[in-house]
Amino acid sequence: MISFTVFCQQNDVVEMVREILVTEFAEDLEFHTIVDPHKVEHHLYYEAPQFVLFDLDDPIMEREGVGNKLVNDPLLFNVRFLGMSSKSSENLPAYPGIFSVMTHSQLGTLLPHIVNILRTNQQLVLQTGMIQQLGRTGTLSIENKPLLLEGYAELLSSFLYGQNLVDIQTKYGLKFSMVEMLMNAVEHGNCEIGYEEKTRWLESGKDIVHLIEEKCKDPAIAAKRVILKYAIFEKESHFVISDEGPGFDVSSLPDPEDVLAVMELHGRGVFMTRNYVKELTYNDKGNEVKLVITHTEDPSRSIPEGFMNSQVIDCKPGDIIFQKNDRSNSLYYIVGGEFEILAGERVITTLNNTNIFLGEMAFLLGNRRTATVRAKTEGQLVAISALEWMTAIQEYPHYGIFLARLLANKLDEQTRS
Repeated sequence: MISFTVFCQQNDVVEMVREILVTEFAEDLEFHTIVDPHKVEHHLYYEAPQFVLFDLDDPIMEREGVGNKLVNDPLLFNVRFLGMSSKSSENLPAYPGIFSVMTHSQLGTLLPHIVNILRTNQQLVLQTGMIQQLGRTGTLSIENKPLLLEGYAELLSSFLYGQNLVDIQTKYGLKFSMVEMLMNAVEHGNCEIGYEEKTRWLESGKDIVHLIEEKCKDPAIAAKRVILKYAIFEKESHFVISDEGPGFDVSSLPDPEDVLAVMELHGRGVFMTRNYVKELTYNDKGNEVKLVITHTEDPSRSIPEGFMNSQVIDCKPGDIIFQKNDRSNSLYYIVGGEFEILAGERVITTLNNTNIFLGEMAFLLGNRRTATVRAKTEGQLVAISALEWMTAIQEYPHYGIFLARLLANKLDEQTRS
């Protein structure tokens, strides 16, 4: 079941979105509409929809900053935020935390694909759950459809931003870089469009997307895929993009030391990408490129507003957060780092900020700790006392609902396993 909510006061736009989604997902769709911007927060916090589509043209939402406030709330990172606007693609604003912004004319083509991308890659969207090791790796197989490339780039860059592994500047730089490299893989790799052919096509006033569509009328080309592999580590992330084309002469790329290269049409994307990443390297054949970025977290956006005045604890590897049978005086919000749950000397599992909290069960029940927790890496926790928790949920009642859902999900996972 897909729970989808549209925040929009334009009935014709709402109906258009509804028809698009019903056509694609039919009985799997649970569709909601909110026309009063003042009810947005209540609906998000208490109904917890999977997908949210904001009308970014709504002056009330823009004036009150509702969208920007919500998409940056650490306790709403499980919600997939989307945006729509009547503006042209070139004039669409950038909204940190919003997965994809589409024009009204793009909704019919892009919206079902974006929803499917998010559904089939839930491990990068859902921010709760346990990880057993530091490395997070995966592989995405991508069709030769340029309009979808930005969605895949946003999927990964938003995940890193949502995990607070990169700041907003790094996120946008990574997204640009991946879109450029993915487009090169589709255009020059799988579709084998050369520089001269592309130049002639563009000079005739046609869009490169249409040339790619023409090439993909050949079943052999349409069947080719771009492969995007990712590996997310503690200090940096690696992305490898490969295509099924014949490759190219890497030495033909602009000299990275030539400041005038940015003015050249050929290779400009590669030149600009070098400014956004730590490392950009090609294989010998020229049909695979590797991007490496350094993580640049922003501590100021890691802590929910209700806990800003609580004690922040800096942890070093080996630090004991609490021992089995200790009194559970505090609930710990995980800002960053890796924490091992121990039974004796045996590591049961490893938690990080995707798990949100440490020690919540014993804290809420007033029981003693049932396990020992040790810092595996450098990290940061927010210690929340009983009084601070009660004060927070009086001012932010949805915190209590969020924690209840978190516990229900954990119990459900334990029941299924």
